[in-house]
Amino acid sequence: MNMTVPAYRFVNNHFSAPPGKVGLLYGEHGVYPTATLIASEIIKHQRPVVFIDAANRVDPYFLAKLARYKGFAPQDFLDRAYVSRAFTCYQLDVSITEGLLEYMQSVRAQVLIVYGPIDLFDDDQATMKDIVDIIQRIHQTFEILKHHHISTMLVSKIPRFQIKEREQLLNPIKEMSDVIYRLESYDTTQRITMEKIPYGTNFANSNSLDTERRSKLVEIPEGSQKRGSRYSG
Repeated sequence: MNMTVPAYRFVNNHFSAPPGKVGLLYGEHGVYPTATLIASEIIKHQRPVVFIDAANRVDPYFLAKLARYKGFAPQDFLDRAYVSRAFTCYQLDVSITEGLLEYMQSVRAQVLIVYGPIDLFDDDQATMKDIVDIIQRIHQTFEILKHHHISTMLVSKIPRFQIKEREQLLNPIKEMSDVIYRLESYDTTQRITMEKIPYGTNFANSNSLDTERRSKLVEIPEGSQKRGSRYSG
């Protein structure tokens, strides 16, 4: 069952009641700016967001531009965005599995966004055994976060790896996700399509939008995606 939803409904469906879900947003183009746009919708309601960035795509300049676009002071947004960057899959493992729950509780964050959950597995220095162990530990941590009503969004481009067989690692990420969203491009329009819906969740009204609203995502202001610490605000 595929449904198309605009960004505001995406936010409402995933980050509102019931809390504590794992979602995957993936696609070819614009997936990281779109995720940042969604994060800005959360932050503007004075809700902090913790980012774990394994794709080096969290852009404070773009987030500040979104703040001004929405009529807020940039510093108000940046103060509610906490970022941990990972540059190896082992750093990603530590960022997610060691002390994350306690940290999120300390900053009162109920939203975790992970950029590039498999990007760092395209590394011949990391064995497949290590990678499987890391994925298992990450999955266990997400289950713990769900138990504490923390919602997680995993954000990934469709992988194009040097180690081609590791592109299949997107599959276990899909399997651990309660809901899957795919960002699709149609000429100048982008849409989010729901590929997997949480069991027992009623999305009956999600497909009742009029054609114009279904055909649009949300305008994304132009902004640079400059590439770049454990958590910083």
